[in-house]
Amino acid sequence: MTTDEEVCAAAMRFYDGIEQMISGNGIGLIKEAWEQNERVTAGHPNGDWAQGWDEIIATWEIFQGLGRSDRAGTKVRGMKAHVYGDVAYTTCLFTASPAFGAETLACTNILRRVDGAWKVIHHHADKAPALGAAAEKFARGG
Repeated sequence: MTTDEEVCAAAMRFYDGIEQMISGNGIGLIKEAWEQNERVTAGHPNGDWAQGWDEIIATWEIFQGLGRSDRAGTKVRGMKAHVYGDVAYTTCLFTASPAFGAETLACTNILRRVDGAWKVIHHHADKAPALGAAAEKFARGG
């Protein structure tokens, strides 16, 4: 496997984790995909920033509560990796599941090689009003 392929595979584990989460199968893969320290960051589709692992995992734990098997169906396409030694970034288009509005977001992920394994250290997704509205509706029991 080339380094570019390794980076894309590591980033896809994160997106596989999102699919598992919204399918009601927990956030284990998301946790495995991330480096977990105070320096990691994320920009979410609602426009909020999360700084440090404690804030990032808290956001995924909230979304985990909305997961159900009938809400699956996310898609990732056009992923490309750009590697600079032990740091790399990916770009891709992520389409939320139909239950969450099927909105397509441009996403960037920065990864760092730690002890030979690529881990996400930053994730940023476009703002997505329809996704946020669907999540709020589900949170209210809709």
